Amino acid sequence: MLLDALVRPDRFFENRAPRPSLASAFGVVLVVALVTTAVFGFVGWSMSQRMTGTTKIDNPNRPDEVFCDGFAAGGAANFSTGCDRPEQKTVVIGDLIWEGFQKKIPFVFITVLLAWPLIAVGLHVASAVAGGEGSFSNTLAVAGWGMLPSLVQMLVGIGLFFLALRGTDLSGSNPQVVLDQLQSLVATARGGTLFVSALGTAWQWVVWTFGLKHARRLSTAAAATAAGAIAFLSFLPTLA
Repeated sequence: MLLDALVRPDRFFENRAPRPSLASAFGVVLVVALVTTAVFGFVGWSMSQRMTGTTKIDNPNRPDEVFCDGFAAGGAANFSTGCDRPEQKTVVIGDLIWEGFQKKIPFVFITVLLAWPLIAVGLHVASAVAGGEGSFSNTLAVAGWGMLPSLVQMLVGIGLFFLALRGTDLSGSNPQVVLDQLQSLVATARGGTLFVSALGTAWQWVVWTFGLKHARRLSTAAAATAAGAIAFLSFLPTLA
């Protein structure tokens, strides 16, 4: 069934017209969200493991300097407030990077789930302008199935990223140097990932086209125009 949706979308949606399964579409979106989140976390963890250099940061277990200065006259009393602790502590840069990734992981999952109804609204409006008929739930199902190509896109994209990562040394102790290396890494992988993103968007366009054709009772040309407009808008953020 999944393969048909990817490579034979016209027949796939024709066999399920005019109401493609919304429950199955939700399952697709859920899998895409889980895989996207896992890939994001794996990329962050992999990079953090390569960042073995250390740097100094403010010690969160020590009170502010103003507080400690105010208790300087107290002699040994400031020891009970933690002012005897060092102002800075040494940390591994990779640990800082991984901590930042961990904070963003839930938002990645939520973003994918929220993108589904937003895309569906766009497809529904665009297909309505083209003369489409049918309920929003039908369009919602089409939008969900259209996210399936992003799984293939992610697998290829992560492969390109790790090819670029393989020749990059991230073990330095200067945070700015490591940041510059990361930016260079992203720039190296960007050309390939942009191409893959373009192919993935084109693939989604095809799936959405035939989905709208059957679920919204449109001609192929009208469905392609409506789906193409949304596919183009969804591709624009990758150029930023």
